[in-house]
Amino acid sequence: MGLVSWIANDHDIQSMVYIDDTFSTELADSISYYEPYDISIPTHQVDTLRLWDHIGLPHEKPKQIWGRSLTVIGFEVDPNAMTFTMPELKRAELLAALREFCAVPKGGRRHSLRKYWQLAGWINWSFNVYPLLKPGLSHVYEKTRGKTNPDAGIFVNRGVIDDLSWFSRHLSNSTGVHLIESLEWDPSDADVIAFCDASLKGLGVYFPELGLGYQSLPPSVALEFTESPAATEHEKSGFPIFYLEAFCVYWCLHQIAFLVRKNGNVRVRKITIWTDNSNTFDIFNSLHAKPFYNEILKSAVDILITNDFQLRVLLLPGKKNIVADALSRCQNDDATEHHPGLLIDSSTPLPQIPFTPPRETLGADKI
Repeated sequence: MGLVSWIANDHDIQSMVYIDDTFSTELADSISYYEPYDISIPTHQVDTLRLWDHIGLPHEKPKQIWGRSLTVIGFEVDPNAMTFTMPELKRAELLAALREFCAVPKGGRRHSLRKYWQLAGWINWSFNVYPLLKPGLSHVYEKTRGKTNPDAGIFVNRGVIDDLSWFSRHLSNSTGVHLIESLEWDPSDADVIAFCDASLKGLGVYFPELGLGYQSLPPSVALEFTESPAATEHEKSGFPIFYLEAFCVYWCLHQIAFLVRKNGNVRVRKITIWTDNSNTFDIFNSLHAKPFYNEILKSAVDILITNDFQLRVLLLPGKKNIVADALSRCQNDDATEHHPGLLIDSSTPLPQIPFTPPRETLGADKI
């Protein structure tokens, strides 16, 4: 069906496909007659059926449905309201399955790998409506990584429960409706533009349009880990910078949310944050990271959902991140040289998020 959809698009027939479920949109007054079924239906639908006839793909009249809203892969899609809606019954069923999976009796609980896969597939399906909740599967992916025996039992650990509980909490509080908005917008159209950088000396956040910079020492718990004799050399060398770079983006979001609350008449929706760290760029664009770094993603998503922010994290060369880099190294003279009159705030405390030191395979090169 993917190939058929490609053929359709190559012939200027608008067609989308999920497995073998093909769907599209059409203007309400664009209706055409399809002779074999003796019905008048949307023109794009007629064009699709005629293409299928041409290539010999069988189809049936009862499946040729259409209307102002339609059920597509279990979701109610309304192109006029521009919404995807998860039916309330489906959401309740998923929440019940999550509660049952996470219910751990005394002595611990194990589920088969097959059940892990089934739950992960179910949650992945929900990401069509809840795309920001992807961090909720981090520990599930980690627990099942490399395993192939579907009947093998796998213990449910605290990390799995915490992630799934976080997912469930947002699922419960949501309306079940996802408003379809532009997924692509120019970085220059953002309401707020910021630059982030981190070093072992500190964190730097720069808001060029506000003439404002923030700097802070690194999170104390992170420095304690790098100085710990229990940490391996690989962990000491691989962990700090990536963690601090990702944490800096989260801190930037935290500061934006604070500024919005402080200035209640300011409306902020779109946020662009520039980083010169490729791993940070990757995890914020995929919303997928190893469990240790995943806590940063979950905390960032909490801010996005609470404040109804849209975020773009973009990558730029380090040599262009001059002011944020200077702030992170406490080189304030260099920062003000590139932005005269820059107001630098070094008194803002860092937000707290759960911290569990990475072990063995959680170096910066293995996310």
